[in-house]
Amino acid sequence: MAFYKMIFLFGFVTVLSMSGASADDTPKLHPLEAACVDYEMKGQFLNGTTTRCHRNYAYEQYEIQDTKAGIGNFTQSQKQHNITIGNTIYAIDLSTNTGTKTQNPMYDGLVASLEGQNAEDMADAFVAAMGFSPTGAAKTIADTDCDMYSAPQMGTVCLTDDGLMLEQSFMGNTTTAVNVAVGDGGEEANYTLYQNVTINDGPDLSNGINLQDLMNQMGQQ
Repeated sequence: MAFYKMIFLFGFVTVLSMSGASADDTPKLHPLEAACVDYEMKGQFLNGTTTRCHRNYAYEQYEIQDTKAGIGNFTQSQKQHNITIGNTIYAIDLSTNTGTKTQNPMYDGLVASLEGQNAEDMADAFVAAMGFSPTGAAKTIADTDCDMYSAPQMGTVCLTDDGLMLEQSFMGNTTTAVNVAVGDGGEEANYTLYQNVTINDGPDLSNGINLQDLMNQMGQQ
């Protein structure tokens, strides 16, 4: 399997953990109604840029990656566009204009766990759910303050009080925010791109994440 697909696998799992729901009759699963963050990614295996945006309190989200991944003398470019709408995840390969559609098995649990909580409780619940503990350190990144957290299996992150990730270090790779726009949910076209490409059904994750199934699906793209 190409190394860039292994990197995408980690990104896919991250999308599963972050998706949410919101409308007038459903819970809000992010403290902020809308936000966009641009990131720079640097590391031994992965370099490039990522933009993550959400609107409707994270009922709708997208992530655009433009990266180069590799080991040693082998590197490969990847342009990936992931969209989450409610419990549906679209993973689109921009080089082929094809993608997969997958149902998020964690969606119902996230809705239930955050129901009725205020903005501060939402951020605290997310930190606890991901196994992070505060380190006591703080930073200012992209003119925005954040607090440092660490977890044995997730590395370190720097999170704002309203739940935006400004920095993440994991497996020798660091993702750092270079621009933060609270209140800006990004362009409409980035939420509807899945309507204009060929979408196939992705792996069934209802019984958990099967890494081999994910690898097989990505190998077919």
